Amino acid sequence: MDLDKQYYSISEVAKLFKVNTSKLRYWEAQFPHLLPKRTGTGIRKYTPVDIEKIKVLVDMIDVKGLTIEGAKQALNNKGAVKNPNQAVINQLTDIRDFLQVLSQELE
Repeated sequence: MDLDKQYYSISEVAKLFKVNTSKLRYWEAQFPHLLPKRTGTGIRKYTPVDIEKIKVLVDMIDVKGLTIEGAKQALNNKGAVKNPNQAVINQLTDIRDFLQVLSQELE
């Protein structure tokens, strides 16, 4: 899949995956990690990163036959489409917990 543009319209993305635009809008409501940018007038603009997320969803739901709930669980369990900064967030959380314990011991 050659993604040479910075932004794609919902109709371009729908055509790329051979799905209805309504399915993409529905998936936005079901999968919080899928949030394309919007113009001032509300028109959706998908980035190549958004398209990769949709590719994962199409594979799980349309190819493998998972339900929406099954796809949500698979994403949560595998971490296939999680925040790319999750490792840093985890480290910062550990540091915060350590500092809270240290603060309590000093009091």
